[in-house]
Amino acid sequence: MQIKLNNKTYTMPTVKAKVLRKALTFNEKMDFNNIKAKDLDELVDFVCEVYGNQFSVDDIYENLEAKELLPTLIDSIQAITGETANKLNEFPKNELAGDMKK
Repeated sequence: MQIKLNNKTYTMPTVKAKVLRKALTFNEKMDFNNIKAKDLDELVDFVCEVYGNQFSVDDIYENLEAKELLPTLIDSIQAITGETANKLNEFPKNELAGDMKK
């Protein structure tokens, strides 16, 4: 995943498990169709963290067009959670269920 801000492209580094957990938490608690300013600030801060603080919250707010903001934030979260979902789909479901019972 990449973000382009102010004519510079930033690449998301390898995602750690802690970041995955936080992304899943955002998916569970946020109503992306009715987002509040506080939630938006948390998401922007999280995306900065995900990208290893290569850019600041202000960089996002000042350099992304309003219509690009939410799609960029959501794409970043989906890049994290989607990668994990793809890995889980590689395992046969009956093997996963058996491992969970142990």
